[in-house]
Amino acid sequence: MSARSRRGSYLLALNWLLFGSVYAWISLTQGNLLWWLRLDWGSWLSDFAALPSLGQIPSGSVWILWLMISLVITLTYLSSLRSSETTAITPIEPEIEKPLIPNPELMDSRPELKEKILRLHQSLDKI
Repeated sequence: MSARSRRGSYLLALNWLLFGSVYAWISLTQGNLLWWLRLDWGSWLSDFAALPSLGQIPSGSVWILWLMISLVITLTYLSSLRSSETTAITPIEPEIEKPLIPNPELMDSRPELKEKILRLHQSLDKI
């Protein structure tokens, strides 16, 4: 896992830890774990229309926005991890080097062939 990926994981974990602790704190003060069911889930986004004129925004809408942004960021992060795992480069095993000359006896018996092959190797090295 790279340092960038690890940092993103830590930030997501911190976000969800804060989210959970705020949820627990509100549940403790409300005396009910199901307080989020009473939020206005139907018009939470339209409440943010008052933001440009510095109007009041209900806290339930801010809570829902935090939840939605956290879910979107988490799903995006997890899908990017999944796609990076599938596109990971597989290591290439080194090939066992074969001798350049399969029949050295043939090369020794024909010096003109040996000279041509050496010139060919030299020209390939220049490329």
